[in-house]
This record gives sequence, C-alpha cells and structure tokens, in this order.
Amino acid sequence: MGRLCRRRMPLPTVLTVALAALVSVSPCVTGAHWDHAIFLDDDYRLLWSITGQDITFEVQARTHGYIGLGFSKDGTIYGADMVIGWVDQGQVHFQVRNLER
Repeated sequence: MGRLCRRRMPLPTVLTVALAALVSVSPCVTGAHWDHAIFLDDDYRLLWSITGQDITFEVQARTHGYIGLGFSKDGTIYGADMVIGWVDQGQVHFQVRNLER
C-alpha cells in the first residue's frame, strides 16, 4: 500500500516512508526538497510536500526500535490509519495498519 525507501543519512537508522493521501500507492520521493518540515526532537523529523491531492511524507528517526506515523479523524487511535517501520537484522519491514474498535 505504500513504498519504503532508504537512503544514506547521518542518522544511524533512518526509514523514509512515502505515502499518498488516503494511503494509495505513490512514487517514492527521496529528494532533498520538502515544502514543510517539523523537527519534533533531535531524533524524529517529519517532512512533507503537497502536490495536487497527494501528500508525500518522509519520516526520519534515530531509533533502535521502530517508527510510526498515524492519521486520525478525531484524534483517537480507533479508526486511525498507521504506518509502522523498523529494521531487523538489516532487513527493512514496513506495514500499513488500521485499528478498529
């Protein structure tokens, strides 16, 4: 449902997640230009660009665990769409989930 892209970054473990609006398949964007960025802390960055009706996200995270990004209509976890990514023994894993009540 989405594509996971990897590229070399100064962070030890960086997963790049590209999504289109409504979790449809979108080409992966790995360029350095993003229209918007928020640095939530030194270890988690969210970058995004909007093209027409598509939104492409990149999550950069320094972690030894996993990263996640979620979308919710009302701020609760129920009914939210989530993207989860992690690296296990050098193998990249990526899942798109929806949590039902």
